[in-house]
Amino acid sequence: MLKRIGYACINTSLKPKKFSDCRLNSVYKYGINYLRDKIINNLKLTKEILNWNINNGIFMYRVTSKLLPLVTHPDLLNDFKWRWTEDEDILKLMEDVKDIVKKNNIRLSMHPDQFTVINSLNEKVVENSIINLQYHYEVLSRLGGTDMIIHTGGVYGNKSAAMERFIKTYNSLDNNIKKYLRLENDDKSYTLADVLYINSKTSVPVVLDIHHHVCNNNKEMDIKKEINKVVDSWTETELIPKLHISSGKEGKYDKRHHDYIKEEDMMSLLDLMENIDFDLMVEAKMKEKAVLKIKDFLNLK
Repeated sequence: MLKRIGYACINTSLKPKKFSDCRLNSVYKYGINYLRDKIINNLKLTKEILNWNINNGIFMYRVTSKLLPLVTHPDLLNDFKWRWTEDEDILKLMEDVKDIVKKNNIRLSMHPDQFTVINSLNEKVVENSIINLQYHYEVLSRLGGTDMIIHTGGVYGNKSAAMERFIKTYNSLDNNIKKYLRLENDDKSYTLADVLYINSKTSVPVVLDIHHHVCNNNKEMDIKKEINKVVDSWTETELIPKLHISSGKEGKYDKRHHDYIKEEDMMSLLDLMENIDFDLMVEAKMKEKAVLKIKDFLNLK
């Protein structure tokens, strides 16, 4: 049974309000408060989005990874003697977000970007990826979130070896990071069968992206027979499974996202998850409007 449904980052109903990014040269030009103001704006907008969601019956949300731009850059500490983790104004706003999340049972997640690749052949890329995961853990834990979703990474000409590198790096990560990490099947390289194999070696919970599975499955599995493995991967978390859904822009196998979720795609997923509790992240161009359309279609409050 579908429990919570949400969307990622941008709320189109609140435009022109938007999250602010920042360049390092701008911090040198205008000072550290220029960056602080942008971070504070981002946190205030996150609060506004969460309250909008609550008023519209949406209790799941993905926070932008750019919530605190630049904060992993060493120059901020070396040249400005500033850490976001010691900034009382920022920490207070994060605590405000956490209060909203906890009081309303909101499932909050983050999705580190495509440059977070822990199976890379380049040790520096792996090192930077782990730094980025540490940042996401520190942010997500302070916001009251639960899920940090990543992909397996590149293939590098040898898929089996790349998977083993992922397993080795994952198992070496700090337990605080692993507590939040989830592994999603992708639409190009790593199938659901692949990430379930990685789960068997790491216990990382699996996020099933149903559209990715449609686009990339090698016809190697009957998903109806394997869905219980996805569900079981969440046992140690005390959370129900988190799934992703999107519809192809111009057809079933189009990897580009449609503005909305097609009714037949939604019904197919509900059939797959019959009698299984799950939360659903909608990945559609129209964001919250796509969620509201699904809620209306399914007569959800």
